[in-house]
Amino acid sequence: MNHAKAGHQLLLLLLVAASWLPAAEATPEPPVRLAEVIVTPSRFGVGEAAGAPAATLTAEELAARPQVGEDLFRVIARLPGLAADDFTARFWVRGAPNGQLAVRLDGFDLVEPFHLKDVDGALSIVDLPTVRRLDLFTGGFTAEYGDRLAGVLALETSTAPAGRERTSLGVSVTGLRLSHGGRSADGRGEWRLTARRGYPDLALRLRGREDDLFPRYHDVAAKTEWTLAPGHRASLHALHALDTLRFQETGEPALNSRYASDSLWLRWRAEWTRGLTSETVVGHARLGWRRDGDGYFDQRLRLLLQDDRGLALSTLRSDWSVPVSTRLLVRAGASVQSGSADYAYSLLREETVIRSAALVTERRTEAARFDRSGTGASVFLSPRVALAPGWILEAGLRAESAPSRPSEWATLPRLNLAWEAAPGTTLRAAWGRHAQAQGLHELSVPDGERVFSPAERAEHRVLGLEQRLPRGVLLRTELYQRKGYRTRPRSENLVSLYNVFPEVQTDRVRIDSQDDDARGVEVLLERRAGGGAAWGWSGGYAWARAEERVGSRDLPRARDQRHTLLAEVTYAPNPRWNASAAWQHHTGWPTTGVSYVLVPLANGRRAVQRVLGAPYAERLPAYHRLDLRVTRRWTPRWGEVRAFLDLFNAYDRVNLLGYSTSPVVQGTQVEARREVKDLLPFVPSAGVEVNF
Repeated sequence: MNHAKAGHQLLLLLLVAASWLPAAEATPEPPVRLAEVIVTPSRFGVGEAAGAPAATLTAEELAARPQVGEDLFRVIARLPGLAADDFTARFWVRGAPNGQLAVRLDGFDLVEPFHLKDVDGALSIVDLPTVRRLDLFTGGFTAEYGDRLAGVLALETSTAPAGRERTSLGVSVTGLRLSHGGRSADGRGEWRLTARRGYPDLALRLRGREDDLFPRYHDVAAKTEWTLAPGHRASLHALHALDTLRFQETGEPALNSRYASDSLWLRWRAEWTRGLTSETVVGHARLGWRRDGDGYFDQRLRLLLQDDRGLALSTLRSDWSVPVSTRLLVRAGASVQSGSADYAYSLLREETVIRSAALVTERRTEAARFDRSGTGASVFLSPRVALAPGWILEAGLRAESAPSRPSEWATLPRLNLAWEAAPGTTLRAAWGRHAQAQGLHELSVPDGERVFSPAERAEHRVLGLEQRLPRGVLLRTELYQRKGYRTRPRSENLVSLYNVFPEVQTDRVRIDSQDDDARGVEVLLERRAGGGAAWGWSGGYAWARAEERVGSRDLPRARDQRHTLLAEVTYAPNPRWNASAAWQHHTGWPTTGVSYVLVPLANGRRAVQRVLGAPYAERLPAYHRLDLRVTRRWTPRWGEVRAFLDLFNAYDRVNLLGYSTSPVVQGTQVEARREVKDLLPFVPSAGVEVNF
């Protein structure tokens, strides 16, 4: 491929040119710490200290923001470029579904890190209070990250608080949380154990809603870290998550589901001589998905469903960073991933259809039992060069294959540029090619998939400007385009969203997209609290368009969010009190219209038949919502007590997920009666956390 050859030549020329750069001692400019330079434009960071480079908020501020279920993904979903409805924590990234976002926790890549998958992942399995730092890349990320088209979320957790052992106990409307951490006597080792138990079904009952849905979940995370030698840190991590759901509604089949996830990994970070650093991670993950459905639609049409999937995945990754000179830093790495997935699926579905001018009951069956396995690998090389005072260029090249298609290699060149045009003014640009293959567990067996599709591809183009203004105000402006091609065909439901039996609904269609295009502009203006300032605030606007080419038409993606306004305010008059408010407004998401027709039958009667309109040709009304949170902190001699009150959708706005329709026959005509399917109403929640 031409771009692959160009990428190889570019890296070679860059390394040769860098070898001729004058040494830092021969120039009057001070040396640049290249490892700390941020060259990726689409980055939002959260640091543990107020002075963290390019951080948009601290970890303390993150915890103080309004939230639902104390969920990390829901808190950051209000950042520019992200979109999510009230039910899910799986936010979209610049028009791309969450499956195109990589989630890396303490160096290990997680697979589907969400609870309650029958409702599209209502909560993440990562405990928010344990997060010490995060980096969210919404585009243009560099060559060390691969196998994702849209973005990367890299999370680092804390281990143990300073000083003696500490225990934390929290209780809220939706769950319980217990955490314990400590350090060894010599200070070289530390550990932390966190466990959560959720009972959102009780919260739903308190609200008088969804009393036919009974979800439960829990997760346990353990981490121990120790110093092997000066500059060498090793850590062992374990993460377990389990959730169950029982659905029972009159006139509908019953569903019982169970999802389990277990990960274990070892991480070694080392600082060698002369600035050489490395990170090596080896780990294994096992996941299981189980769905059982049994019963009748309308008390007469049988459904019998058994869906059982399993995945085992082992990973070895090692990344290295070598400072060749004060003006050249070379980063390189390699990884191997091997796994297997097994599928067992059976379906019996009875439905009433019109055949030869008569209503008949047909049986649809699907049965499959097979497994898939494979080994993939990746390598990358990414030199970072100080070209001139204020100019930093990183040119990367990545080659990767996936366990699902080990013989298919993608060669992916990437360029990132940072220019400090003036003190406080930084321009960043990125261009790169990205690829994403199907996971071993991602075959849509209910829709007839048995063979893995070729890897999807995308090209990123990003231009960003960061301007630091007086009084601690930061202005960020960014333009982006993500052009996708070789888009994988998929099946999705156009109307019946969040149905626990999506594969048997009559609105399920196959979308064969030739390519897709997402572009937009994002503006964020913010001033963080701290440094004697009690008030902090941020405001943002985003214009975006996310479409895909299907046949001869351009269709909007399901979360095409054209205009978005965001505003947040925090007020901390003293260490005891913290109050925050978050408001958001965006234009309505696309939806699909439904109509009905009367079909004459051979017996002289007429039958009503539903007709789907053009996919995503209509728009829902605008969405807006205000969330509030108040936190009170006490510090007795034995520890700390925190209490919080959250008000979700404080002014009880009726926001829509879509419409449910039913036919109304009047003589020889039939009309569609439409009722709204609303999102969450006003939901108060409260909790308390005790640390001792």
